[in-house]
Amino acid sequence: MTAGLQTSSGAPAEDSTHIPYVPALDGVRALSICLVMAAHMLPLGPKSLEVNAMVAKMGMSLFFCLSGFLIISMIRRNPDVVTFLTRRVLRIVPALAMYLLILVLLFDLSGRVVLINLLFANNYFTEGLTGGPLGHLWSLSVEMGFYMAIAGLTLFLGSRSVWLVLPAALIVTLIRIDAGAYVNIKTHLRVDEILSGGILALVAQHYGNRIKAFLAPTHRTLWMLSITTVLWVISCRMDGGALNYLRPYLAAGFVGIVMHCQWQPLLRLLQSRIAAYIANISYALYIYHFLTISGWMNTGSDWERYLLKRPLSFALLLALAHASTFWWEHPWQNLAKSLTRKRQKKYAPPPAPRTD
Repeated sequence: MTAGLQTSSGAPAEDSTHIPYVPALDGVRALSICLVMAAHMLPLGPKSLEVNAMVAKMGMSLFFCLSGFLIISMIRRNPDVVTFLTRRVLRIVPALAMYLLILVLLFDLSGRVVLINLLFANNYFTEGLTGGPLGHLWSLSVEMGFYMAIAGLTLFLGSRSVWLVLPAALIVTLIRIDAGAYVNIKTHLRVDEILSGGILALVAQHYGNRIKAFLAPTHRTLWMLSITTVLWVISCRMDGGALNYLRPYLAAGFVGIVMHCQWQPLLRLLQSRIAAYIANISYALYIYHFLTISGWMNTGSDWERYLLKRPLSFALLLALAHASTFWWEHPWQNLAKSLTRKRQKKYAPPPAPRTD
């Protein structure tokens, strides 16, 4: 992500949708990928405390929430399905395809495993997550499943389809409760984390000014942020019990408070250049981070792995993510914009009426 509302996969929001830039969301995006990387690449405490698992769930719930927020905002403003799918597919697939090609060369993946991942079916056909550093790619299948569903609904209902995220989120959460699924990689048991971001987009659009006014006093922001964060953290622990079912909505509450708050110390941190850069390359960081802790990089004693090799892993990851983002992914994004520019002009919303 860069300056601009973030996508689920780290890209800046497309110009065609005229989505207002929310600088603080750069920081939230950066936080989400840092949580995921920390959970997968570092020891965060005694195994008995399961801190790594908790932090991973925190990062993914933020990641998914931001995705839902972006996608529903896009559909709300520009319901052209061709433009939407063209830009989403060319945002997600190029980096994934390159990553799979690298894994084929390094780990000799079977054609079936590659196909399952390219068809975004690995969270149901889980053999697609074995044979190399593939275990994190299930999230892309959840994302793509949501894209296809909202595109299909928009094809028939236009921008009104966005309102279906409300009942859809409730239904998915009820299915999770019935299945006893605190956390699951299957789309129908996880997509409420994306749908909650869609709900946040609708709430922010209609009640954003009221929320901002409510959070204007610093003490109120701190109280709301503290309470929501504590509950969200608990909901990311298996011993958090039934609160796990509310994780999508607590993550959305956290994001909503952050994006509407006016507490300057927090905003300066979230809007920093470092946060913006991490957000910009966040999709590539996510795609490649498992590779940098595989094979030789994950052998040896704890001292060798975490004090010697992990710094090398982070350096390699940063280089790969930077190269992928700016030299490989951006040209594909530019191609997507070029292919859909005429349609964008046709379906772009009219300018807001002047009030002066």
